[in-house]
Amino acid sequence: MKNKLFTIASLFLVLITSLPVKAEVVMVAYNKTDIDGLDARIISRLYTGKIIEINGISVTPVNQDPSNPLRERFLQKYLSQNEDKYSAYWTVRRFIGKGTPPKEFSSVTAAIDYIIETPGAIGYIDTDFVVLSSDIKIISK
Repeated sequence: MKNKLFTIASLFLVLITSLPVKAEVVMVAYNKTDIDGLDARIISRLYTGKIIEINGISVTPVNQDPSNPLRERFLQKYLSQNEDKYSAYWTVRRFIGKGTPPKEFSSVTAAIDYIIETPGAIGYIDTDFVVLSSDIKIISK
């Protein structure tokens, strides 16, 4: 009986520890930038083109490709929107001459490279990716 309970408990622990953990979406910037402590309201305004600078620093937001599931998680967390609503918003903004949407990248690595090389660029990643580069810092609250 003890062997059976031990086997069941072991299988349960293996099952729990092997479940995928959904990483958190965070905003990042080059580690030498003065941009820090952004809240969801400011991030939403940056990604909708309503503001283009923070404390006198010109900010360039970057996006992931619409096919990337990380983008959907970002839109839900920071803009409370889905892809269809966000794309429609930018279609109208472009049509009336009120700006262009953030530059899109096909991979998180490409976005990070751009962020490191472009002063004022910000983007988003999941927390599992943060450890890959010491050149970036988390800037969201």
